[in-house]
Amino acid sequence: SIRILLFKVVIMTKFGAWARKHLVCGPGRKKQSTDQPPFLPSKRRPITPTSLVAPTCLFFQLPYDVRSIILFMAFGGRTFHVDIVHHEGNWQWRGGVCIRNCTRHGTARPSMRYGWRGPWGCSCIQRIERTGTISNAHSIGIMGFLLSCKQAYTEGIDILYSANCINIKTERLLLDLPKFIPHNRLASITSIEITIQAHDVEQENGRVSLKLDHLEPVLDNIVTYCRHLRGICLSFFLWQHHGHDVLDGPALSLLDAFWESTQLRNMRVELPTRDYWAVETSDLLLDHPREAPVKRFFGRSHWRSLDSEEPSVQDRSIERYPYPPLKLPVLEDGDESEESSGYWLSEGYVGPNPAYSNCGEPAL
Repeated sequence: SIRILLFKVVIMTKFGAWARKHLVCGPGRKKQSTDQPPFLPSKRRPITPTSLVAPTCLFFQLPYDVRSIILFMAFGGRTFHVDIVHHEGNWQWRGGVCIRNCTRHGTARPSMRYGWRGPWGCSCIQRIERTGTISNAHSIGIMGFLLSCKQAYTEGIDILYSANCINIKTERLLLDLPKFIPHNRLASITSIEITIQAHDVEQENGRVSLKLDHLEPVLDNIVTYCRHLRGICLSFFLWQHHGHDVLDGPALSLLDAFWESTQLRNMRVELPTRDYWAVETSDLLLDHPREAPVKRFFGRSHWRSLDSEEPSVQDRSIERYPYPPLKLPVLEDGDESEESSGYWLSEGYVGPNPAYSNCGEPAL
């Protein structure tokens, strides 16, 4: 009939207008070239609405606190790789669960000063590249939940960034964080691991020196965009044939300034072996009255103290690791429970043939 025909015309007209507005690319908008890094587009359509209506699903009828606990148990408390790689002329995203501290005997935790392997010795991404597949051990296992509905995506993606440690190794990604990852996701990160690889620069005399000129902008990005950060592990990846580039250069001063900007209680810096053992520490074994005295080697670690105008390195008990030891010296009328300002130093990269060159096997 004529009424049905008119109804179809109206519907198709409205649908065409909606499609042109929401689905058709505007003039001048081009598909991003594959030889360019996968930057975020300048104009992005919001994936999740500002106001959410809880679905009728039984899970979302639970109180939010209960849902958060369930999501944390399912998808939180791990370390995730978030990286980009340049493979066969194209930039591609790579990611997965880090298993470098998972062995047949259990999982080492960051709170373990000795036994926990830092990011300098991790090869998870290389293993994924070599095999071309993501094993069950590396699989995050959240994609199905994220795609189930908008409410699931909103709560799930927040857990991924806020309840896990994010491991980033690619220099390009670290230098341009806000161009790759949305600002709200960066702001929700609470724990991060980064690897800083030095640049080789040949001098006029033929000797090779190492430069860390990209360290400052990387730290600036973290201070600016990771506003809810509570813990960081920074690992230097460099092989020195002579000298001590990390100690002699501005690296530690930049890290001191970074700590002053963030006041983190959980900050660890992994130095190359040559630098770690060349650090000048006090000849005295310093113990706080409230800390049990420790004489054994594996009960202590280097602590870069920023309590005074001139930074110093102390050999302190790891009783409170990875959190700060108590402040020394204790004044007669001072607060014995005051924490020291600074960050822990640990031994990291050992050279071209590190003791821990591969990720551990997943726990049985």
